Amino acid sequence: MGPKKYKTKKIRTFLLFLALACIIWVLTKFSKSYTATISGNINYINLPENTVLGDGNPDKFSFEVTANGFKFLQYQLNTPEIDIPVANYLPNNNNRIIIERNELNRLIASELENEVSVKNLSLNQIIINLDTVASRMIPIRANIKIRYKEGFRAVDTALLNPNVVKVSAPANELNKIDTIRTKEISLTDVDKKVDLDLQLELPASNSWKVEPSTVKFSQEVKEFTQKKLNVPIEIVNLPPGIKVKIIPNSLTISFDVPMENFNNITATDFKVVCDYAKKDSADNFMVAEIIRQPEGILNVEVSEKKIDFLIFK
Repeated sequence: MGPKKYKTKKIRTFLLFLALACIIWVLTKFSKSYTATISGNINYINLPENTVLGDGNPDKFSFEVTANGFKFLQYQLNTPEIDIPVANYLPNNNNRIIIERNELNRLIASELENEVSVKNLSLNQIIINLDTVASRMIPIRANIKIRYKEGFRAVDTALLNPNVVKVSAPANELNKIDTIRTKEISLTDVDKKVDLDLQLELPASNSWKVEPSTVKFSQEVKEFTQKKLNVPIEIVNLPPGIKVKIIPNSLTISFDVPMENFNNITATDFKVVCDYAKKDSADNFMVAEIIRQPEGILNVEVSEKKIDFLIFK
């Protein structure tokens, strides 16, 4: 055997014995019993019907454990947890539960293996506060900002479906709520119908249940243009035997109309009147009023409102 091969074999043998020595040391070290403080989590399960957890219920605990090193390694990798079936401890007609130290020790011991000893629990008792759950329908308010592309506008009122939701929550919290807003959304350069699923803005609490948790928002959007029409003025409530001449006898109405309806709207769709019973006799004028106009038009304006008149008997 050459010197180089002999040296390589010697190194391998040394490493093998070193590894075995480390394993034996670890096994020896971890086989010994130690006492140390371990932290754990509390889970509340099986809540009574129509109740939720109140505020201030403890969710962590610590205790001293005497166990071997392998168990401590296990607890470091997997935090101990205890499940407390709340309904099992609920007194009659009482939303406040007290679990004493002895029962807590029993619950912890049931989660750990028999060879583990539990001492010095950090909690002398657990006081569990429950809130009564109430339910009612609450209106939704959309929190959405829309900026339309030039020439485009909303048509009719935006729709929410549904416009109310069923909310189940602690009664003392629910009584403070009048509406629920959706999460804020902003849209720009909108030039077509808006259809969105909106999330609701809800408290960061597991005690709230909302059905449904989203609502549908719908807003019709159309392109508008301006149109002008000359419409004759009618006089109403004119006494018998009196003739009146008005100046002017017609006026121009300007309005914004959806492009698709531009050619469908004519002067006959409007009715403009001057009420003789409301005349201003001192200055000899009447006020023109639009008493009929087509649906779906916006920004209606008239060229004249003050109409002069002459009386002929």
